[in-house]
Order: sequence, then C-alpha cells, then structure tokens
Amino acid sequence: MLHIKKLLTLVLTSTAMLVSTISFASESVSVNVQGNKVEAVIHLPGNISADMTLQFENAVGLTKESLGLTAEIIDVTSLDFIDRLPDGLNISPSAAFPMMITIEPLANSGFSFSGLASVDLHTHNLEYTAGTPLRFFKAPLNGEFKDITMTMGAGSYRTRGSTGRFSQFIIVADLRAPLVVVNQKFNDLQTALNDFSSKINAAVYSMLLQDVNEINQLILSNNYHMASSKLNDFNRRINDNKGINIPDVWRSSRDIHNVAGELMAYANTLRFSLRLIK
Repeated sequence: MLHIKKLLTLVLTSTAMLVSTISFASESVSVNVQGNKVEAVIHLPGNISADMTLQFENAVGLTKESLGLTAEIIDVTSLDFIDRLPDGLNISPSAAFPMMITIEPLANSGFSFSGLASVDLHTHNLEYTAGTPLRFFKAPLNGEFKDITMTMGAGSYRTRGSTGRFSQFIIVADLRAPLVVVNQKFNDLQTALNDFSSKINAAVYSMLLQDVNEINQLILSNNYHMASSKLNDFNRRINDNKGINIPDVWRSSRDIHNVAGELMAYANTLRFSLRLIK
C-alpha cells in the first residue's frame, strides 16, 4: 500500500504546474475515419498528448464532423469536477495527464452505431507499472464518472474500455480496494439490467437475471474465477439476442437505448476488476 500511495503522490504532483484554474479548448485534434474505425491524435498545451482509437461493430453516418470529438485540459483541483467522481477521497484525476476527451455527436448528425464500441487510449504522459492505480473512466456529459477499464498495459500507458453510448473520458488514480470496486461494478450491472427490463424480451431477461444472480453468489463466495467465466456467458447471451430480443442501437437523436452495448460494457469492466483480486 505504501508503494501505491507513493505512486499516487507522484501522479498527482509531478506535473501539477501544467494545470491551470481554467479549461482550455483543443489546440490540435486530428481525426481520421476509415469504415467503422476512428483514429484520433490529440495535442494540448503543456505537451499533453494522446492517441485514441474507436472501433465500432457497425456504424452509419460516421464522419469526423458527425462524431463530435473534442479534448481539453481540466483543472484537477476543481471541486465541481471532483464531485463527479464516485469517491473523491480515493479517486483523483491524474495531474500528469489532465486531459478530458468528449465525444458528443450533434443530435441532427444522423450518426448511429450498433452493439459495442471499444475505446483505446494511449499516452506518453503516463507510465505503466505493475500494480498501477491508473484507470480509464467515462461519464455522460457533465455526469458521474465510472470505471470502464477492460485492459491496460505498457507502451507508456495504454488502456481500453467499452461503451454503448457516448461520453467524456479521463484517466484517474483509483486507490479503492479491489473488492469495493467489484461490488460497485456489480451493483451498476444489476441496476442497469433492472432499468432495462421493460426493453428486453421477457424470456431473455429472465435468463440474464439468473446469470446476474449466479454471478452475485460466486462473488459472495469469493469464487472470482468462476464469476468471471459467468460474465462471459452473460455477454454471449446478450450477443446471441442483440438486435432481436435486446435493442442494440445508439443514434445521435438519443431517442432509443443501446441496451446490449451498455450491459456488455458493464460486464466487461467488472470482469477486469475480478481478475485483479488476489
């Protein structure tokens, strides 16, 4: 724990001078769209930079203009911003990488996608080390941030998450205990499934609910490996029924819910956290 605390201190203070009391709009955001894939290169003041890749299963009307991707330097000490975190005492925005990326397509852009969107972020401003507390968080526009990390690794720092809708993205240092994170992510998955119950075929919903109940029991019995395997079954069931018994389309008009994408994204990040419990 001492090592982690020292690492957090380094993350929060090593480049604090880069952060001002106001946010700056993007100085340079280059976006390249090829089919269902988007590659963005971002350079902000203070040598803050990142590469972001979005991969869609199937996108319609995807262009640089319709995507609405912007980035900015944030004030990591702002109470308004810290209040958007689920635990302001144990989760802190990275002062070495005070970048927030926003993807907010215009309502009339005609852009839509189906299924799950994967989001990869790479930056040289951070370094990956074993046991790093760095995590990939997202939030609805001006809403609460949640952990969406699926993978992370070296190459300075690389991370991947997934989503069924668009969001704001940041990197934070998360010092919560792994089991606390697992329990929060399970609650998020369970709540989302309950909220979407009326939009899912009744028979399929019953099977998904049974899956979630079994995952809960496996977590409670500390059988994290089997809980992770059961999450794979949960996602396969969604994948087999998406577009038929489970809505799976997000569109810029925001009049429908990508239920399949959102549920699978919750399951993906929960599986990542289960693997961190020793």
